[in-house]
Amino acid sequence: MDCEKEMGYQDDTSRGHQMKRISLKRNRVLFSGVIISLIGTLLVLTYSNLFMPEINAAPSKLLTPTPQTQYLPLIMQHSSTPVPPKPTGGGASWSSPIAVSTVNEMVWAVNPDAGSITVIDGERLEKITEITVGQEPWNLVISPDGQWVYVTDRALGALIVIDAQNRAVIKTLSIGPEVNGIALSPTGETAFIAVSSDAEVVILNLRTYEITERIAVDPQPYAIAVTNDGDSRDDDEHVFVTHFQAFPQPDGIEATDNGRVGRVTVLETASQTISHQIILSPDSHGFPNLLAGLTIHENQAWIPHVRAAPDLPNNLTTTVFAAVVVLDLDLMAEAPAKRLLLNDQDIFGSPVNDPLAAIPAPDGQHLYVILAGSDLVEVVDIANPNQPQLTKFLPTGKNPRGLALNPDGRRGYVLNYLSRSITVLDLENLMVMTEIPVTDETLAPDIWRGKVLFNNAVNPKLSQGSWISCASCHPDGGSDGVTWMFPDGPRQTPPLWNTGQTGPWHWSAALDEPQDVEETVQIIQHGLGLAPGIDPPQLGAPNAARSADLDAMAAFITQGIRVPNLPSPTADYAAGRALFQSADCAVCHGGPTWTSSTMPGAAGTLDPDSNGMVDVVLRQVGTLNPRDIRGDTGFDPPSLLDVGLTAPYFHDGSMPSLEALLTSGHPDPQGAGNGLNSEEAIILANFLRTIGLDTPSVDEAP
Repeated sequence: MDCEKEMGYQDDTSRGHQMKRISLKRNRVLFSGVIISLIGTLLVLTYSNLFMPEINAAPSKLLTPTPQTQYLPLIMQHSSTPVPPKPTGGGASWSSPIAVSTVNEMVWAVNPDAGSITVIDGERLEKITEITVGQEPWNLVISPDGQWVYVTDRALGALIVIDAQNRAVIKTLSIGPEVNGIALSPTGETAFIAVSSDAEVVILNLRTYEITERIAVDPQPYAIAVTNDGDSRDDDEHVFVTHFQAFPQPDGIEATDNGRVGRVTVLETASQTISHQIILSPDSHGFPNLLAGLTIHENQAWIPHVRAAPDLPNNLTTTVFAAVVVLDLDLMAEAPAKRLLLNDQDIFGSPVNDPLAAIPAPDGQHLYVILAGSDLVEVVDIANPNQPQLTKFLPTGKNPRGLALNPDGRRGYVLNYLSRSITVLDLENLMVMTEIPVTDETLAPDIWRGKVLFNNAVNPKLSQGSWISCASCHPDGGSDGVTWMFPDGPRQTPPLWNTGQTGPWHWSAALDEPQDVEETVQIIQHGLGLAPGIDPPQLGAPNAARSADLDAMAAFITQGIRVPNLPSPTADYAAGRALFQSADCAVCHGGPTWTSSTMPGAAGTLDPDSNGMVDVVLRQVGTLNPRDIRGDTGFDPPSLLDVGLTAPYFHDGSMPSLEALLTSGHPDPQGAGNGLNSEEAIILANFLRTIGLDTPSVDEAP
């Protein structure tokens, strides 16, 4: 309704009953005004009854929805309600942490921190059992006949096979380090599994449990989906695989908004070979990154992601941007006109954070987007895919990671990773039905509390307007692979693995305790901050003990992040280790933490010249960038732990690979170099990719 109509209604209502003749136009205006009034009242009532639990205790075991304070926008929402579709046969298969059996409507969900799987009766809405399965179950799929549940375990590097009827583990198969997504062929006889650390798609025969193929793909394969054309054949389908991090754009410039592109690999099931590479292009909001999910309906696919805009100005609204890419599967290409720009407030009304899954309704008319950092499900009307409309936000528990629909699409089940629960949604009436606890808390209270804070963008202490969370740049405590333009200059995001042993932190050694992230929360995330009062200068008085929330965040960062597993050493491991020693790499990257950087004293005592850096740990290695503001006295050497998973390299991301870094002559590119020829650089790079927690340091026996 336009402003003139709305004002006209307000002028006429006081004398409307006294008028004997009312024009048709004014009737329409009156009706529209009543509708607006009713919607406004409903919005006020809805939002006033949503409360967020204080982050001060582990999840409860109540069989009722968790009270939540939701910082939701007071916006005009599209009023249409999804029409529940009729059940459809067949359908694509995709990786998810939660799934519903089409045979008996049992809901299966992973509990990564508890190392278990929970089974829920989807009709009676109650927990049936919990099955211990491994170390970190991450995704699962259910066979078409409902007899088997297949679970990937990232930490174990395995596929776990569960007998669904007896609810028992019958087999554990070694697949590879950091298995992620899994999807099945239409008959359910073949599994396709993404193995991130090995950069492979593993094809597994589920009749014989034999690996029939290992297909090398680009780094960090993550989500995976298999088409189903309904002809009951497996040899005429396609397998789509996302790559979690973006890749350098040809002729692109690092630390710019269009310097990288997203990528999806397509395999043919008939030949079991790569048939296409789909490029996801940048736009005015940045480049597609963190491609965490992939779903398919008919000839379209949806990929939720974060668009990264690292160049200046990088204020709150021009840093990370929540979006969903749409693929045209007939053209094997992105459909840019159908792109869902979730943080476009003109269309969707409110900023949101960390979209991890986008689930289409069975009829393809609506899309349910899981927003992990916002604790929401966003319902989007995509009946006209070129003009998507927001229908409604539905609240969830803490850090939702996946959604599964029952066969008729009338009910949805949301896995709340950090509430340890499942939110049940009535999708006919778009309302929350209940919340079901799925497992007991296994983390120490402070680590759990810190993990909740780390992944949350709703709390205004952490972020302004729900735009950004710590996990936006450090997904699961790792790295987004982005080189950001910060006040110090271009800075590549480091992973937070083993952080407790590798202080001080930041490329310029500007933090001497993990509680110093308080400044990051305020400057980068534009949050109010976790600690009360005036913050001391960096490297000044310690931040520890200023706030229970800040101490919990520090506990999670230093103790709660698992270091990923790596591939087994290659045949040239011994030769690469010898080159590491002979090239004096240990000068900067030696010892048990694989770095010379170490805390030289107590926090608050390490910056006697007040230049904001712990100078004693800095090293000059010829990498100063013309865009650097700080760095002329050197940089803090990073740990080489899992370095093979952290490309690009150097503080400015200027080296795309370890081979490029070594052939540049590092650590003395402008002088004597490192003495390695091209073949030796490859051998040494292969060794570097195997450095993990179990790798003996250079002062120990190989």
